Amino acid sequence: MKRLLAVSFAVSTLVFCTAAVRAQSSAARGAAATRQAPLSQSLSGAAKESFDSAQVLLNNGDSSGALAKFAQAYEISKDPRLLFNMAVCGRNLHDYARMQSLLIRYEREAALSMSAKDKADVDGALATIRNLVGAVKVSVSEPAASVAVDGDRVGTSPIEDPIALNLGKHTLSVKKTGFEPVERTLDVAGGSETTLAVTLVVKRQVGRLIVVSDEGATVVVDGRSAAKGRLDEQFEAGPHQVQVTEPARLPFKAQVDLHDGETRSLDVTLEPEKESHGGRVWPWVVGGAAVAVGASIGAYFLFRPQDETLSVPSGRSGTLQLQDWRR
Repeated sequence: MKRLLAVSFAVSTLVFCTAAVRAQSSAARGAAATRQAPLSQSLSGAAKESFDSAQVLLNNGDSSGALAKFAQAYEISKDPRLLFNMAVCGRNLHDYARMQSLLIRYEREAALSMSAKDKADVDGALATIRNLVGAVKVSVSEPAASVAVDGDRVGTSPIEDPIALNLGKHTLSVKKTGFEPVERTLDVAGGSETTLAVTLVVKRQVGRLIVVSDEGATVVVDGRSAAKGRLDEQFEAGPHQVQVTEPARLPFKAQVDLHDGETRSLDVTLEPEKESHGGRVWPWVVGGAAVAVGASIGAYFLFRPQDETLSVPSGRSGTLQLQDWRR
């Protein structure tokens, strides 16, 4: 708490010395080999509109809205100075992990245009918040998997750089089509980096099969799953052999092709043996089409897909040497 209060105090101090810091920065940039026009002059079109909106929001204390608008302006213009402005918003929101990531990107992308004073300010800010931020290096067994932290997407595997996170507990999730989703709880300590390996498992493709017959009938699927009168279970996608039998009645067999996420229903009424003509007959159902073998059908059945489809289921205190947002 003392560390956070110290950082907050430093942030508040920056508000009152904005003019002096900006004047020093302007002088430093004036001595640089390449002088950049202010963002308010260099941006145009939609980027300028987003930037202007961000200034209004930031001046009115809405750092979250300003962050979104600065981000829009950056996506359009790719001016790295907007990353610095986004970092200032992260500072105001006490989101030091975001602030750290943005400042590192800013130093990398603006390396050729930054003055020595600007770089010293950024390095000082990064040093101050180092122990207020942790990091996790995530490795995923499958490529092209979506990785998110606390519901916010951070990238697609492989994730090359460690993910910066604020102190405390976080939920990391990894998802990829065709694989079971994975969730892990992280307890992040300041100034530390942990490694997390995630192994994705292929998702089972299953469907639901419902077989209904007389109360005394025995329902067997693939010679293993058995039930009396009614069977309602999930099975792996693919072909399955269904058999329904009852004493003194003609037996029934069917092959059911079950698809992933599908529910299929098979209603069977067995006929008495004495009503058969020419002996026992085995009707087969393949993919929903009935084929009678013999002089007559020895059982009546209705095989249909259902309308619905069911799925189976600690740091240190310091002073932030960071000037106000770029204008």
